[in-house]
Amino acid sequence: MAGNKKKRSGLSQLFLAARAGRTALSAKLAVRELYPGQDAVLLALGEEAGLSLRDLATRLAVRPPTITKTMARLSAQGFIEKRASPRDARQSHAFLTEKGEALLEEIKTAQRSVERAALAGFTDRDRRRLKKLLRRVEKNLGHVDDEADEEKDGDD
Repeated sequence: MAGNKKKRSGLSQLFLAARAGRTALSAKLAVRELYPGQDAVLLALGEEAGLSLRDLATRLAVRPPTITKTMARLSAQGFIEKRASPRDARQSHAFLTEKGEALLEEIKTAQRSVERAALAGFTDRDRRRLKKLLRRVEKNLGHVDDEADEEKDGDD
């Protein structure tokens, strides 16, 4: 495709880059029998055990049926367990099993590896600028959390 100088919109290029990153990460995680999106669920539960399925869906910006399906698969794989809420029997809370906890560092390592590959040849300044620009795109589209919005330029 080197000879093909097809012009793409900035948004199209952003989507293609995001898809390429997700594909590369999915390939690395597939050896651990993780499917796309499961890594985000495991990492969220690693940060805060016992999230309700509704809170998990909100945190990951996915629809509740998506979380229900993902949780069923993760539970069948032995990575998480669901427990009924002590206050509301209609609600379930998710917890990592030992097997799930053991995967957290591998997921983080895979993410760092893909990020290193994606940003190969970038200077530290380029990396900071890209991160800042991507946060701005996210904010412009109305999907940025306050914490990320307050991050300083120099943070990595």
